[in-house]
Amino acid sequence: MASIQDILDPIKVKQLFNQRKAEIDPAITEIVVEKVKVIKSNFHHEYYSLVIAYDLIAKQGGADIKLSIYCSAHSSESRRQTWDNLRLLWDKQIANKQFLTNRPLFYDPDCRGLFYTGLPGHNLDQYFKAGQLDQLNDYLQSIAGWLARLHKLTKGLRDWPDSRQQLIGQVVPGRQRALNKIRQNCPQEYSRFVQLYDILERREAEHWPSRNNLTMIHGDLHPENIIVNQKRAAIIDWADASLGDPARDLGAFVQQLAFMGQRHLPDIAYWQQAQKFFLEAYQTIVGEVMAADWSERLETYYNFAAFRTAVYFVTKSGPEPQRASGLLTEVEFNLI
Repeated sequence: MASIQDILDPIKVKQLFNQRKAEIDPAITEIVVEKVKVIKSNFHHEYYSLVIAYDLIAKQGGADIKLSIYCSAHSSESRRQTWDNLRLLWDKQIANKQFLTNRPLFYDPDCRGLFYTGLPGHNLDQYFKAGQLDQLNDYLQSIAGWLARLHKLTKGLRDWPDSRQQLIGQVVPGRQRALNKIRQNCPQEYSRFVQLYDILERREAEHWPSRNNLTMIHGDLHPENIIVNQKRAAIIDWADASLGDPARDLGAFVQQLAFMGQRHLPDIAYWQQAQKFFLEAYQTIVGEVMAADWSERLETYYNFAAFRTAVYFVTKSGPEPQRASGLLTEVEFNLI
């Protein structure tokens, strides 16, 4: 077991990894810690949120092998569920050498930390920022294939109880918690958020799939949760995975693709074409005729993704209501 201080201490980390080396790779005989790098750090009184990268040398069969292992630890948000989600993906062979995501290694309850393998490459938003869009269709095709596989192989999934179903009002931070924070931070916009929550929840309820048609969904798919490398895309950060409507992953991704992409390339027509390419690629790979209400479900979750971003802007530390207003206006135009 490791405390939050231990996972920042190279000596303690070496002890931890050597105690748990069989879970990393049974062939490893010893692990040496070369470097501890803090990627993200937020400490405040009893609260903490950390992402740490460890550069390691593992001794295996007389050879030294370099490894990169990461830890995500949070004082109040359980990483245990992310651990369970990743284990399910690997145990069911949904993730593999072609359909990549982080491999979970172990979870430590004392530091509330998930330890997992890293992935080479940069996230899709960094790729946009660099202006290197020549391989975008390859990456979109790869993402579409990943989601099609996820949704097809988990359709009617029985490994999770019904409590793992997630509706719009339950999505982090949750309707009531979000509205309480909005009333506090941005009271002049409170009624707009209430009205849009009502509309989005009603639309979702009208088209919610039967239990046999629910799938495992990623739940928070946007360009920063896509790692790209060599024309392939890996999907990371499965903290919000749940049983849900597969249209949520698609609607959310195409909205965030354009929303985040336009920050670096302000060309609406370009991103609309990219959205169209992605959705057509997904449907081609799935190889099934989409349900009659498919477009309505996509529209609901497209607008929910924009709405969720607006919620984030007014509930985060240092709220930015001016950034939320334009998104609210867009969703209102689309749905009211």
